[in-house]
Amino acid sequence: MTDDLTLPAKPQKKASRWGLFGPVLLLAIICAAWSGYWFYTAQRIQTQVLQHQKVLIAAGYQASFDPIRVTGFPYRMVIDFHRLNIISPSGKGLSAPEVRAEAYAYALDDWVAEAPQGLTLYRGRTGGIDRGKVSVMGTQLRASAFNLSKPVPTVAIEGDDLILAASDAGYPLPFTTAKALEFHLRPTANVADSADIMLNFTGAQGQPKSLAGDFGSARALSMQVEGAISHVSTIRDVGIASAWAAKGGQVSAFRLKLVQGGLTPLPTGTFTTGCQGGNAGGDLNVCASSDLLTPEATGHVNGKLNIEMAGTFNPIDVLGALNLISPDNMTIARPLLNMTLATQGTQTFTVEFHDGGAYIGPLKVSDAPILP
Repeated sequence: MTDDLTLPAKPQKKASRWGLFGPVLLLAIICAAWSGYWFYTAQRIQTQVLQHQKVLIAAGYQASFDPIRVTGFPYRMVIDFHRLNIISPSGKGLSAPEVRAEAYAYALDDWVAEAPQGLTLYRGRTGGIDRGKVSVMGTQLRASAFNLSKPVPTVAIEGDDLILAASDAGYPLPFTTAKALEFHLRPTANVADSADIMLNFTGAQGQPKSLAGDFGSARALSMQVEGAISHVSTIRDVGIASAWAAKGGQVSAFRLKLVQGGLTPLPTGTFTTGCQGGNAGGDLNVCASSDLLTPEATGHVNGKLNIEMAGTFNPIDVLGALNLISPDNMTIARPLLNMTLATQGTQTFTVEFHDGGAYIGPLKVSDAPILP
């Protein structure tokens, strides 16, 4: 007999498998939750598109496209529109064989789109007369819209190596080919319901009676336009210029620069106010600016446009190409303006818009531009 007491051995615990299967289970739960979110959101987006189509049709639009479905799982939301056709009651709109729109599934306020097969723009009616269509082709036709839920989103439209063709030669386009075109709209800093806009095209050429063609077909034209537009929500909600004008819409800090012949492209996102820097030998530099332009009750523009012009072009021909002197008034205006405007060197003068007309001094040279 012994005094040693031997305790019974404790049973060993089985090794936990949570360390092995826990992360796998957690990942499976996350994937299932994300998949549920994606398919739910995809269905909601498709429903919203169809509801918006019904709203447009009820408002008098033509709005049609082939049946759609949302793809892009797991990270993107992609909508492929085929035979897209959206035309407003005024006859303005667009159609395209194919438009692809997409956004990240976790950032549905930001979308990008492209039209790989080009598109057709409908120019609408002026005085009851249909202005026809414009075919637009290019190596890249793309658009983006960010912060869509905000009062003023950020929008960009861009095209490279553009070729434009109008169906009605009676309404010539500003240009028929261009190396690049871009349009930007962004909220004006510290100003509610206002947007900064910028339109820029480079390397443009055109047929006679077009903006680019009237300056000569041999040398390419570049133009940049900037300004700030008030009451943007009216344009976004109603889409009618007359309604915008009735709300007190205005364009401030308007700037335009037009350059022809042998110059580097205009800077993107900035405006160069000087007309200096052009090459000698016939290059044209035009700068136009206005602190404020407002619409009259008739829709005609009211305000002053300060113009600075340099180059060997006759200033009267430049004003005619810019439609600031109408063909009907050219015969009357030319002798008087030849007495006040030189044909060489830098010219500085003002065009005033009031009472539906455009005036240089006391001489009415054309009707004032009218809102579309």
